[in-house]
Amino acid sequence: MSYFTNWKALFTVQVFPGRHEYKFLIDGKWMVDENVAKTDNKFGSQNNVIAIDEADFEVFDALDRDLASSHAGEAMRKVNAAGAPPSSHDTPNEREIEKLKNFTQEVPDRKEFEKAPNPPVLPPHLLQVILNKDTPVQCDPNVLPEPNHVMLNHLYALSIKDGVMVLSATHRYRKKYVTTLLYKPI
Repeated sequence: MSYFTNWKALFTVQVFPGRHEYKFLIDGKWMVDENVAKTDNKFGSQNNVIAIDEADFEVFDALDRDLASSHAGEAMRKVNAAGAPPSSHDTPNEREIEKLKNFTQEVPDRKEFEKAPNPPVLPPHLLQVILNKDTPVQCDPNVLPEPNHVMLNHLYALSIKDGVMVLSATHRYRKKYVTTLLYKPI
């Protein structure tokens, strides 16, 4: 993004392997990032430096190097060397280290997923239509049981009986529930 496009455009620059120098122009003044490697240029000022290797274009190798240089990678090296995780609040705990050890770049065998069952047509909680539930004997037959919160604001349809289709929807207002029934002759 740049000032010239009112910070609305982003340009990608193709950078080839090698050593590259750069600096920033801020308010008409050349600046360098103090937190990044710097070098003196032939004009007597400083530039930031970035070195790009051929290996940086290999994504998985680059990810491995990034992990190795991160706090998580450092913690994994300490665990592998000492056999016990370091006791520091800024390094991963045992559970996080186990997750890192179990993660790989290997694609699992497709046959494992072919045996998995298909997902249900409807989520199980939507199969519990309150219109089909029996009410207890001591209850008023005109009062339906209190619906589960996941059943609200869904349109339900009963199977067609005697040429009539029944649709219902339940809504909540504060602590009251209102179920609207629509009867449509077919």
